[in-house]
Amino acid sequence: ATLRPGPSRPVPLRPVPSRWRSPRGGDPGAMGPTAEALREAMRYMLESQGFDRVLRKMRLVSAAPGKVVCELKVEEEHTNRGGTLHGGLTATLVDVVSTAALLYTERAAPGVSVDMNITYTTAAKIGEEVLITAQILKQGRNMAFASVDLTNKATGKLIAQGRHTKYLN
Repeated sequence: ATLRPGPSRPVPLRPVPSRWRSPRGGDPGAMGPTAEALREAMRYMLESQGFDRVLRKMRLVSAAPGKVVCELKVEEEHTNRGGTLHGGLTATLVDVVSTAALLYTERAAPGVSVDMNITYTTAAKIGEEVLITAQILKQGRNMAFASVDLTNKATGKLIAQGRHTKYLN
């Protein structure tokens, strides 16, 4: 199914029209197709002892099938030597939030990355809040395509825009 990008304002949390597959195993339908299931999946990703732990302060704002909005307040641990949001962290945000949007679709498959690109348009400084809006543009049998906008929450100014292509296994 193809989903077209909607307005960038947050949308209320709504259920996904299918069964959720719990990231921790067990009964696939045990959690139900709810926003809480998405929160649990994100918690699972962010409680990692690996690289994703840098995103622990990211917060889920809203979700609808194929669209997820998160926010992150830029802190020193998120910055480069210039005191602005690190480009590598921006790429990680594109990866993780678009994957969350993909998990919040009828198929609920995270897939694996095959291509990702980011255009950086302006810097985000320490103390600024960044909205990360991921939208699934198209999801086919084997591939999914997402667009992710990082914007300054206070000004609405675009910080970066990413595209993420995933192979669905």
